[in-house]
Amino acid sequence: MNITKYELAKMTWKEAEHIFKQDKVFLIPLGSMEEHGPQSVLGDYMAAEEAAKEIAKRSGAVMVPTIPFGYSEYFRDYPGTISFSPKTMYRVIADIFECLIEHGAKKFLIVNGHGGNMSIIEMFGRDLRREKGVMIAKFDLWQVLSPQMKEELYGENVSKCMGHGAEPVTSVMKYLRPEDIRMDLVGEMDKVYKWQDFEMASLAKTKVAGMEASIYFNVKDITDQGCLADPHYGSAEIGKRIFERMVEVGCEFVKRIENSKMEI
Repeated sequence: MNITKYELAKMTWKEAEHIFKQDKVFLIPLGSMEEHGPQSVLGDYMAAEEAAKEIAKRSGAVMVPTIPFGYSEYFRDYPGTISFSPKTMYRVIADIFECLIEHGAKKFLIVNGHGGNMSIIEMFGRDLRREKGVMIAKFDLWQVLSPQMKEELYGENVSKCMGHGAEPVTSVMKYLRPEDIRMDLVGEMDKVYKWQDFEMASLAKTKVAGMEASIYFNVKDITDQGCLADPHYGSAEIGKRIFERMVEVGCEFVKRIENSKMEI
């Protein structure tokens, strides 16, 4: 059977039956619905979806429909945020994999577009390995930039612009969804660096006696408008280069999975 489709949702069940017998790599895009500053879209899952489509198209992998919601507890102060609980997130992923494995899929790559999903994905992946002997792979879209590429894209402004609510999400969305970006809504930077008697090193990090420790802040504790860095340094051109890098990494990952058994 000749099948040129690469999205599972667009296949008939007879086409899917054939595909499941071909030892294909299945891409599962994950993302979130949460604030990304006043200028950018809530649905960062759209980046994972578009990247997965392009990876599937170029590599011959099969894209499963996107899971648009993730674990976004620390963004819930912002209207529009929709967050799974960790238990729900785990069960959604587990149920999807159970169905795919039931139909014969053996090789998987999660295309993850949200940092909050990472620990839940790892827990699931380790459970799946122990229970079914299946090894899954995952890469994080927003971690594909090397220090060298960051410097090439942003020059001396790297430290000013890299962070939630700024780069690289703003540039990627300027490339993918330019009509939805509202730079006119960005106000003065309002990021604070201290909560009561604690330094805010990041969303979950502080320092005590020179040692890194944890306090679990919400984004709203640090910034009202939701920008942890300055969003003015991005562009659609930069976004295109970052998107191409995401696809490049994903295609290389698919190739390595194809060449591996992925079972123990």
